[in-house]
Amino acid sequence: MAQVKRFGYGLQALILLAMDREQVSSAEMAGKISCEPTALRKILARLTEAGIIEVKQGRGGGYRLVKPPSSITLAEVYRSVHEEEPLWDGMLETTGNNLFGSRVRGSFDKIMSDIQLQVMGVLDSYNLADMLETEIPY
Repeated sequence: MAQVKRFGYGLQALILLAMDREQVSSAEMAGKISCEPTALRKILARLTEAGIIEVKQGRGGGYRLVKPPSSITLAEVYRSVHEEEPLWDGMLETTGNNLFGSRVRGSFDKIMSDIQLQVMGVLDSYNLADMLETEIPY
């Protein structure tokens, strides 16, 4: 569940940066999206490592987008902030260490792989600019 929250917070931070077009501090972003500042900075660090945003330290510093919103896919954002296995991988934990569990595990592996492909396909079909097409009030 934490990975979905990271994705949601990261996406909201990117939307703020795309709307502002200026450098924005992590504290300002955290206040606007109701996220704990320390947690948001960890997410922003991952987005920085991925080359989606950059940070300027010190007085007057902050974060800004490195790329145009239309070139940032939601799949890229998801992969940047993603740490754990997908939520549905928990299905494997339900299979026992016996013959029946081994047979079911093979089916579960196929299902989980298909789910991952579908999710990433959907996320790849949207970009940050798509998120800006709807009027987002401050």
